[in-house]
Amino acid sequence: MANEPPSGVFRAAEVRYEDLPVSEIGATGHGIPSTLFAPPEKVAEWDSLERNFGELSRRVREQVLSDPQGAIRQLQEGVFREVAYEPSYVGGQLDRKNLRMYEWQRGELYIHSAALILDPETTLEVAYEPEGRLKRLMLEVNHRRIMYRGSLPDGVSQEQGNAVAAWRAQRGRSAIAESESDFLLDLSDIYVDSLREALATRRRFIDEYSVEPHRIRLSYDDQPYDVNYTQSKFRRAHIHALPVIREAPLDARESIVASTRGTGEFGMLREARARAVVSQVLSGDGPEVASSSLPKVALLWVRDNRDQAAFMDTKPEILKQTIELLRATEPDRKIFLVGDDLFKGRPELLSAFQQEGVLDDVDTETLIRFWAAEKNGGTALTHGEQALFLHYINTDSDVVQVGMESGALESAICLGVPTVYFQGQEHVGDKGTRWQLYWAKWSFGESRVAEEADGSKKFFASGRPVKLFDRSGEVSPPPLMTVRRVEFGPDLPEPGDTEAEPIAVYYPGNITVGVDRISNLVESGELTDVAHSFDQGWSEESWRTSEYYADQIHRWTLVETTDWEVAARRYEAITHALNGLVHPADDQVRRTYESAGYGLAGQRGQEFGGAVASGEISAAYGVAPPDRGTAVTAALNNLLGGEGFKAHGVHDLRLASLSAEEQEKLASSIKEVTAANQVLRSIGIIAPDGSPTTSKHVAEALSVLLPRQQNRSQGNGPTRIDAEGTDAVRLAVLGQGRRPGAPAAGPRGSAGAGTAGPKAAQTPDATPQHPSVGRPGAGPGAGAQRQSGSEGRE
Repeated sequence: MANEPPSGVFRAAEVRYEDLPVSEIGATGHGIPSTLFAPPEKVAEWDSLERNFGELSRRVREQVLSDPQGAIRQLQEGVFREVAYEPSYVGGQLDRKNLRMYEWQRGELYIHSAALILDPETTLEVAYEPEGRLKRLMLEVNHRRIMYRGSLPDGVSQEQGNAVAAWRAQRGRSAIAESESDFLLDLSDIYVDSLREALATRRRFIDEYSVEPHRIRLSYDDQPYDVNYTQSKFRRAHIHALPVIREAPLDARESIVASTRGTGEFGMLREARARAVVSQVLSGDGPEVASSSLPKVALLWVRDNRDQAAFMDTKPEILKQTIELLRATEPDRKIFLVGDDLFKGRPELLSAFQQEGVLDDVDTETLIRFWAAEKNGGTALTHGEQALFLHYINTDSDVVQVGMESGALESAICLGVPTVYFQGQEHVGDKGTRWQLYWAKWSFGESRVAEEADGSKKFFASGRPVKLFDRSGEVSPPPLMTVRRVEFGPDLPEPGDTEAEPIAVYYPGNITVGVDRISNLVESGELTDVAHSFDQGWSEESWRTSEYYADQIHRWTLVETTDWEVAARRYEAITHALNGLVHPADDQVRRTYESAGYGLAGQRGQEFGGAVASGEISAAYGVAPPDRGTAVTAALNNLLGGEGFKAHGVHDLRLASLSAEEQEKLASSIKEVTAANQVLRSIGIIAPDGSPTTSKHVAEALSVLLPRQQNRSQGNGPTRIDAEGTDAVRLAVLGQGRRPGAPAAGPRGSAGAGTAGPKAAQTPDATPQHPSVGRPGAGPGAGAQRQSGSEGRE
């Protein structure tokens, strides 16, 4: 795989304000303040429940041991309902400020904390749904073909048993409990854990972000998915937080930092812990340098939830391309991998990257799990301290963060850290509309179904309606100019039909799960243990069918993959075939394998159950029945644990990559967001025209500044805005050079006087004549009425 990025990455970046897309928001823009506060007695009740949760958990466990279903019913009808409110009414209305998130949505912590800090009219419900936790476990059961194969206690359903198996697998334990009591304790924890996590989430907002306790309520949601969850509209947090950042980005930043840092000795300690991490990052840059030449740092986020098939996980080849692009275009920028360890349990992938020189001069240690206790004096960094680290690294260096769309990036985004994020093209028109709110212009209004010339309703080929958006009022500037998106991968078959279900975007996650699952089967010895599942009393037909599945596994290991779909099918097919291997008489397993089209043709005329396996596998099935299972699993162990199949795994993990055009967009996006940060520092809180600095001022300055910048591909261009550049910035914003007597920007961008608070008036902005339609480069629209997609998946 080539190490040189395409030549287009060296082209100068360019920002034209009129070309920025417009996010169409189905609301009025006039927020409805929340009045849903928790009274003092409820706050005290939750505080007490949190302190004494161990006692509640102990009582529930005892009840579940004696009467599983009765205890669960008592929880649902008693404790769960009594300690919390019912979910408040939202009705999908984006103007409402009674925000809601669910305890399992950990990525929502960051933007919801920003909304609570910046907009005092907001409140938050932390909802818990024990049955929802069970349903999510069942989704994993179905996806990973997990089944609890131990004996089930009386009164426990197979569905609950499968959920316990998935729960145990998530925690690295054997899928089968050692005893009936261990099983029931796990079942108890599945139900109780949602309330525990809801209380912990509430505490994080209070302790980590200084949110007043009465603004956070617990709610118990036992309704179907479409009653409360789909009506929650989680992007309301963005809609109510980001206008404050738009109006006064530097003041909003200071508000977030102050609330996150805390006061007194507590705040001093948190700041010191965060700054200690900054010192580790910048310690290799030698003696302290002047503020005009800040050290240059790139934070490349690694997200690795490989057991969950998460589409937002880091794609290894895209990470490699990002490193090589930065190395070529900005060789003076120190690169750090941040977050999870991409190479843990993947020695072959690490070896490939090392052999190709990908990791040369890349710091792969300092910021991997930088929050962990062992890296911070025995006490892990809290969420707030991690956010403070990102803030201080931004004030003390010329930094950019790059990564997959993930909540972990959002605290830094709101704090103004230059950010470029990747998003699958299939998600741009639905889920992507939410993050687009950071960097696109805004327009409020409402959507309606489009009509044909004859007045009939207009539909896509899928049968979903085509919608138009009617704008109301002016178009607002983007909240931030320090954020850009890079789309990758295939688009939907009909891109305008944004409610279509994405497909390709999930393939890389399925590949990751498959590679990891098979590797664990081999390394843990679990595959060898499967020998006990073979029954020497099987009929000849059953043995032939088992051999067919073994042969299918062999054939799938030989498939050469060139795209995500085929690679994903490889691991799905092997997983299903491993199931069929030991359940050869199960018609449901057979029908599933056939209907999914996993069967690979063998010899001419070969049919299901009539495989003629070759080599070691064939020889294994020739062993006498008492020892046949051991021989077969040994053969499969050699096959799936061999170097050839491992090489296939590394190849498949690296299939998701950026095209030349996407790499060029990545390069220009990095230049744009870092330049925008420099402009904001140069202008300060008050723009040269005397009004509070907004993103509109930054965009206007960039339109002049970026074309003036020299090619930095050899690292010899300016790293900061020099005096000539500063005058160019002021000329772009004010229409003239620096005014006589005008104050220069102070440290950290402060102009030193006349600062505007977070609610400062917005600079007037006229609606552009022809704003673009939702995606960069989409071209001019047709005035205020335009085709609209969905409001976006959450």
